Amino acid sequence: MPTANLDAIDRKIIALLQQDGRMTNAALAERVGLTAPSVFERVRKLEQRGVIQRYTVQVDAAALDKALTAFIRVTLGYDDRYDAGLRALRDDPDILECYSVAGEDCLIIKTRVEDTAALEALVTRIRSQVTVVRSVTMIALSAIKEGGPLDVRVQEPDAAVKQPANGHRTGRGHRGRLRATAPTGK
Repeated sequence: MPTANLDAIDRKIIALLQQDGRMTNAALAERVGLTAPSVFERVRKLEQRGVIQRYTVQVDAAALDKALTAFIRVTLGYDDRYDAGLRALRDDPDILECYSVAGEDCLIIKTRVEDTAALEALVTRIRSQVTVVRSVTMIALSAIKEGGPLDVRVQEPDAAVKQPANGHRTGRGHRGRLRATAPTGK
């Protein structure tokens, strides 16, 4: 998905929706300086292009008795169970994230489960679905940062104006040409 078609307003809308996916078009419009119908159209286009893929809710895992976070590194054997096994892992409700990785391991899996017994059951289930040559399970003690929003690098319009050493501001003027202005007298 090329990002060249995302302007500063699209990026700001994305950043705001990552903070609060329930933000109304009117609230978004106020924050980005457009009308609500314009914001509605931009959001609709971002959804159609697949830039915004879905809206979700972040839940306190401990409130659902899923307080134990673990990461499982897996080295696979490539045999006739490989493709079906990967599909089974993808569909397992206890596997939150599963990445195919370069390096020593083949997969890194993130899970949230009730306790070590549930973690052991998941590891056993993984071993029954794919040929595991080696696995390493790491239990997280705490989350320093988890599930943060993507950095969309929103550049404010004023950030395009530069202050050179001579005290004159330069920036883009009419029709995109560079212009210089005299210092403001401060």
